[in-house]
Amino acid sequence: MTPSSLVIVTDRGSLKAYRVSETPTRGPSLQLVQAFDITDAHGRLGDKLSDLAGRFPVTEGAGARRGPASIAERTQWATEMDRRIQKELADQIAKIVSENGKDGWSFAAPAEIHAAIVDLLPAGIRQRIVEHVKSDLVKVEAARLTGHFRSLQPI
Repeated sequence: MTPSSLVIVTDRGSLKAYRVSETPTRGPSLQLVQAFDITDAHGRLGDKLSDLAGRFPVTEGAGARRGPASIAERTQWATEMDRRIQKELADQIAKIVSENGKDGWSFAAPAEIHAAIVDLLPAGIRQRIVEHVKSDLVKVEAARLTGHFRSLQPI
């Protein structure tokens, strides 16, 4: 198995990349290389869709308008936002791995977005993944993160 030189953990709105350093007495240690948040991933959809003129009125017939207005294509907008966020995460991962990943790298993301992000990665970057972890590990501190990756465990 190729050793991991880089560990990348992400969720829908954050990404952290760690460089793996081998210490002779304590095993692998992780140093934060890059961390960032995607601002579009945070907040409510209603706050982003504030254009009242674009809403379709809800009526009870041919007469006067009654009731609240509804936002058209809310589902398609949310799907498009998810796709853009996943594309941005994949682009950032490709950049980080190109600059910092010597050999293989390990990747962790929640199961619901893991496959989509991996599919968006360039083939050369995707083929160097040593280990896939389908779990949200962004908020796990670096010292405890090594326990979640088998490729970082001593044999």
